[in-house]
Amino acid sequence: MLLDIEHRFSFEYDAYISESFMELRVQPKSTADQTVSSFVLSVGPPARVHRYVDWNDNVTHHFTITRFHDRIEVGSRSLVGTHPVAPPITAVSDAIALHEGPYPLLDFLAFGGPVQLTPALRAAHKAAAPPRRAPLGEHVLALGQWLAGRFEYQKDVTKFDSTTEDFLRIGAGVCQDFAHLMLGLLRLSQIPCRYVSGYLHVDHPRQAPAQSHAWVEFWAPSHGWIPFDPTHDRAPDERYVVVGHGRHYDDVPPNRGIYRGIAREALRAEVVTQVSTAKPVPQLTTETRPIPLQTYREAPGRRDERDTSLPVEDEQQQQQQ
Repeated sequence: MLLDIEHRFSFEYDAYISESFMELRVQPKSTADQTVSSFVLSVGPPARVHRYVDWNDNVTHHFTITRFHDRIEVGSRSLVGTHPVAPPITAVSDAIALHEGPYPLLDFLAFGGPVQLTPALRAAHKAAAPPRRAPLGEHVLALGQWLAGRFEYQKDVTKFDSTTEDFLRIGAGVCQDFAHLMLGLLRLSQIPCRYVSGYLHVDHPRQAPAQSHAWVEFWAPSHGWIPFDPTHDRAPDERYVVVGHGRHYDDVPPNRGIYRGIAREALRAEVVTQVSTAKPVPQLTTETRPIPLQTYREAPGRRDERDTSLPVEDEQQQQQQ
């Protein structure tokens, strides 16, 4: 399937801020399951955009705006061909290893951040996990079925920084919460696993805004990384597009930043996906474009005041739905 994906977000401030720094992870990855044909990133106010690849091979962009401004806009557009190659989870017959695996996998067995090792998580694992002798694929499916029967998908009851403990207490949340709890259960079973940030294309009768999505991948010695979507209790198919991998959400937020000022910030974000009729190109093309938003040498209306504000951590990150 060839998918055209637009991801747009804006930050509006109720007063002028003098400086901001933003880091983005919105460019899909080329993997065995997908091929990225083109990627266009638009940023405003216009800024010099830098790019690097982080420790999980995620493409990361960042930019700084050093003049007064009261709005930031970011847009990305990707053309991605999907061609899943993972085996059926029921066919994954590996035994669950009781010993430590390869060194690079140890990060994906560790607890931390939103995936918290607590008595509540241990109790959930005891209730959900099948016998240790169950094959790896059967073990993963059993955990997924328990999650599907125990928790409800519901928006606006958790936040981007909610933890597994919050999700267990509330009993409801979004895909980010399902993914984090699945990671916690898998790690208690000594199954290496990682968080996946990306997009899920859903067919609509007409084009409509969507949201970013999150799921997990678990490691099988016989096959490598295999995806599973605990929110929908199924294996991902050609409608899924991977943007980034990490230990948990904190490694791969779509946006993260700080700004200097005392203004309050409001974030708006939307994702639109559609099946494309374009012809994919064999080699990735990338482009950066400016969005013509105004900046000022001095804050309008406050030219006689000195800026004594301090940097503020940007907490308006996008929760993955």
